Amino acid sequence: MSKTKKAVLIAALAAFSAPVHAQTAGPLAPAEGIVIQTTGEVRVKPDLATVHAGVVSEGKTAAEALAKNTPALARLIEAVKAAGVAQGDLSTSQIALIPRMTQPSSSSSSSPQPRAAKIDGYEARTGITVIVRDIAKAGPLIDALVAAGANDMSGISFGLADEGKAKDQARDKAAEAARGRAEIYAKRLGVKVGELVSIVESEAEPPARPMGDVRAYRMAAAGAPVSVEPGEVTVSAALRTVWRIEK
Repeated sequence: MSKTKKAVLIAALAAFSAPVHAQTAGPLAPAEGIVIQTTGEVRVKPDLATVHAGVVSEGKTAAEALAKNTPALARLIEAVKAAGVAQGDLSTSQIALIPRMTQPSSSSSSSPQPRAAKIDGYEARTGITVIVRDIAKAGPLIDALVAAGANDMSGISFGLADEGKAKDQARDKAAEAARGRAEIYAKRLGVKVGELVSIVESEAEPPARPMGDVRAYRMAAAGAPVSVEPGEVTVSAALRTVWRIEK
């Protein structure tokens, strides 16, 4: 191959291997128009409760801690089944084995270096999550769990078995607020609201789940039955809309 042909071939290969830059390269342009973000909320009475309970056991060895924990958890499960909870509404939510550490004191005053921490025992934690589809039975279930040996209850939360209808009501409120808010801004700024060009639904921030206090459960179990007040739950829908601006 002649030197001239080699040079042409190298130039062609270089052209094919070079990166291609589109004429429209660069960051996407921001949305043009009136951008409105709204949230619609409705409050409804819940129809189910979720109870979180468990057992914490301690032992000098991991095997000893687990040996105490396993039958204790079995008693909780039996209490749940005796309360008429369906198998599908009972699940294991926590299994943990945690070493308990201690910091030995220095054996000599002339040795200021702290001694390494040592394992002084183990803590076994197991937990269950129970969905109660009749809220009136939530209090008696908590009593039964405490009586069966539950010593770790992280709380109770309330929700809806089917939130579709409430969700649609929240969407209606978010959509209604979107147009109204766009009109307010347009009027204040001397323009008119044009056609709707973009609708994006996003997840609204869920409300904080109310948590119970295990000490209250223990005291109630020792005295009167636990009284559960579900109150109302909030269902939200968030919306982002973009409207054209007309002069």
